[in-house]
Amino acid sequence: MRALALAALCLPGTVAGQGIVTSPAPDTVAVTVYRDPDRTRAAGIDLDRLGGFALVTETRRVRLPRGRATIRFEGVAEGIVPVSAIVDGLPGGTAEKNRDARLLSPASLVDGTLGRVVTLTRTDRATGRVRSEEATIVAGPLPGVVLRTAAGIEMLGCAGLPEKLSYGAVPPGLSAKPVLSVTTDTPIARTATVTLSYLASGFDWSASYVATLAPDGRTLDLFAWLTLANANPQAFPAARVQAVAGRLNRSGFDEVIRLAGELRLTCYPLGTTTSDLRERRFEQGLERRDEASYDSDIVVTASRAVAAPALAEAPPPPEDLGDLKLYRVPERVTVAPHAQKQVALLARAAVPFERRYRLRIQPGRPLTVEPTDIVLVLRNTQAGGLGLALPTGSTALYADHTGSRLLLGTGALADRAAGETIRLSAGRSRQVLIDHRVGRHEATLTATNANLVPVTLELPIGEAGRDIDATGTPLPRADGVATWTVTLPPNGRAELTYRF
Repeated sequence: MRALALAALCLPGTVAGQGIVTSPAPDTVAVTVYRDPDRTRAAGIDLDRLGGFALVTETRRVRLPRGRATIRFEGVAEGIVPVSAIVDGLPGGTAEKNRDARLLSPASLVDGTLGRVVTLTRTDRATGRVRSEEATIVAGPLPGVVLRTAAGIEMLGCAGLPEKLSYGAVPPGLSAKPVLSVTTDTPIARTATVTLSYLASGFDWSASYVATLAPDGRTLDLFAWLTLANANPQAFPAARVQAVAGRLNRSGFDEVIRLAGELRLTCYPLGTTTSDLRERRFEQGLERRDEASYDSDIVVTASRAVAAPALAEAPPPPEDLGDLKLYRVPERVTVAPHAQKQVALLARAAVPFERRYRLRIQPGRPLTVEPTDIVLVLRNTQAGGLGLALPTGSTALYADHTGSRLLLGTGALADRAAGETIRLSAGRSRQVLIDHRVGRHEATLTATNANLVPVTLELPIGEAGRDIDATGTPLPRADGVATWTVTLPPNGRAELTYRF
């Protein structure tokens, strides 16, 4: 595996000929990430299955010759959607656009070297010495690599001892970086500042809320992380990052699939091909991270994950983007390859809340001594310490107890606009219990409170839009759902009979 990576690094790159201009990397880059609309708010981000995408905007300075020339933009995202690419700033405009999808990798090296001679380095089983010999690749890369050596036909990686292949040159048509090329016709030679914008798959983002109760039990500090995920092997250093919340219309698009990737070697068990022994599999592949600085799967821009860090610059409030919301990261961020990074999304101190007890009731389902959920209710208003659009994300509630930070509950938050109610999960209570006796078209709810203080109880009944009548009077609605709200005195009880 290491030999393949070193061999690839030592091979010469593409040499620009007459009429070919190569831009190796952008000068500046901005990444606007759109989240996966089908990922549930409680589900975490999986780097192997990112259903979001990004709008990447790069600024490059290129030296244009007079006349017709091909400009090669190297280092674009591997998940680029070629038909979405827009190039601004070329004096002669764009006449043609191409995307080279054949990337340099262990499998593509084998595929491009079929029938050619390579160098096979292996450890001799009898002497233990390392020796090299010439070999010809006769088949591969799937399901394995077949070599012709002086000893005959054999499979790579099946001897049980270290083996590696070395290549004399890069096969034609392979590139070490994803490349988007455009053809232009420039009236006079000049240096131009070009803006390249394109959509790319393999991105996603999510929000994670961390709330910490104040000692007085009446307010909390609310902090939110924005987690960026990039499944592409390209890094976007010092990028201007934005995140878009909301659900936009998105039709399926054809993205470029990497034609060659990791090399997977399949070997038959020693002895016979008809043996029922387990198949032995060996894998070789290029290292997935480009630099040692990207060794971590998640990069957190703070020293403590559960405490709100001191921010050098407060995150700006979200901006309207039609019916969507745009969140800007105030500082430049390096979006690492095959990694996640967390940056501050918002920070609010001393946000007031109400403690309530809540349980969703299904009209036809009886309950006996059912515990209730403890929720902290926040008003998403400026008077309530918030007053801004909050995107979907996970929630975690903490409290300081005798000098230690303790977790009280986790949950999920749906998109909430300014002015709406926010509920944070804070565990379950067996002090406030519910009985639900169900008849054919009528049911009775009985609530009891074993606490020494009064509590507020909320029982949403059924789904949004369903008619629920209590003694002939429709119940008030909360978020579209008929909801029985009652204050239970200490060691008290309350009863409601309703029809459905």
